[in-house]
Amino acid sequence: MKQLYNKDIYDVNKPVESYWEEVSSIDQNKYPELVGDQSCDVCVIGGGFTGISTAYHIAKNYGGDVRVLESGHYGFASSARNAGFCCLPATKLSTTQLIKKFGMEETKKFFSSQIEGVDLLASIISENNIDCEKVGDGNLDVAHHPGSSEELKEWGNELKEYFGINTKWIPKEEFDEVGHQSTEQFGAVFTEAGFAMNPMAFMRGFASATVDAGAKLYSFSRVKKWERNGSHKLITDGGSITANKVVVATNGYTDESLHPSFANRMMPVLSNIIVTREMSDDEFKLQNYKTLNPICNSREILYYYRRMPSNRMLFGTRGDTYGDDASALKMREFMTQKFRGVFPNWNNIDVDHYWRGTVVMTRDFVPAFGALDDDKSVLFSYGYQANGNNTTVYCGKKLAEMIYESNSGETNISKVYQGLSPKIPLGFLRLWYLRLYLWYSNFTDKSKKEI
Repeated sequence: MKQLYNKDIYDVNKPVESYWEEVSSIDQNKYPELVGDQSCDVCVIGGGFTGISTAYHIAKNYGGDVRVLESGHYGFASSARNAGFCCLPATKLSTTQLIKKFGMEETKKFFSSQIEGVDLLASIISENNIDCEKVGDGNLDVAHHPGSSEELKEWGNELKEYFGINTKWIPKEEFDEVGHQSTEQFGAVFTEAGFAMNPMAFMRGFASATVDAGAKLYSFSRVKKWERNGSHKLITDGGSITANKVVVATNGYTDESLHPSFANRMMPVLSNIIVTREMSDDEFKLQNYKTLNPICNSREILYYYRRMPSNRMLFGTRGDTYGDDASALKMREFMTQKFRGVFPNWNNIDVDHYWRGTVVMTRDFVPAFGALDDDKSVLFSYGYQANGNNTTVYCGKKLAEMIYESNSGETNISKVYQGLSPKIPLGFLRLWYLRLYLWYSNFTDKSKKEI
């Protein structure tokens, strides 16, 4: 398997232990290892939210014979390790850039699909009675510097004017009272879309509901070889599956040696999270922290954080480009320092948990979705630009539709999503590209006048 980071990031026998796993471990008995030779209509590679959503909608809506192969245990990778934000959009392009590249109608369709993904995720939680600590009634984007306020205001106005998404600008003084106080808070945009959740608890319920719908999910069944002779044969250590169609839903853990079409098209980025000990109401009052809505700030290398129902604080950012144990210790210390810099009245609040996982950026900064041009029986979805929780379930549903409702091999999804992402030139230099980007972004943030 071609790997960008240290082998520890990919070691299914030594998984990264998150806070979510401590409080919401998944009973793996429903997900045995694949043993023996089997066949089915559709085989999904990857047991994250994209793969599970594809299998769920195939089994539930079409009664299709579908299997999912996950290389580790369910909950191993980033779907169940992330911060639990259900937010939008799954792109790093501005609205102006989207409209220039794809046109207004396709951009409107894209934002409509993002809202549809939010609603779909909420409906899956509700219909399957999944207890996943769902809280909040939207998302907040906080200006970390006075110079960022106007840009955020404009973003909120564009969402409302172009796409009919309800937003509200909250001035600094008001947000001090209703949101929180901090050294990096100069107003915020509230977007009436999304919420926060425990992603491991959601996966626990979602995977179980998918099995109950008729799909078969296998754990510790990494695909080691992919043969094509009429149908597809996916070979693991314990057996094989022969399938008419294959869905690649591995995102940041994609084995690029398995199928050449996906090589050098993804930039997995390590996202890091810390969680504090449980805090008292009096301690939250020290920063007047009230909101349960998830928050991102306006830094180039953003901070994202939220108050959790367990009365802990979650705080995340990017930065590590190695993935080994030494870099983990440095990143934990760095993040603890930054967290206390943003919330200085919490200098004595201990950090109990640290973990990391990959998000995927693409060269064109939009998701990639569809079927291969030279083999329509191979489908894919990846590259959610760190906003995947609602986009993954939406794309999984659209993949199911594409397989079972479309004779042409297409589906009515916005052109923003369609097709493989362009290859990254000299792909073996991807980590160096990332390091240059992180350096430049940190320089840009630091160059702003200190308050």
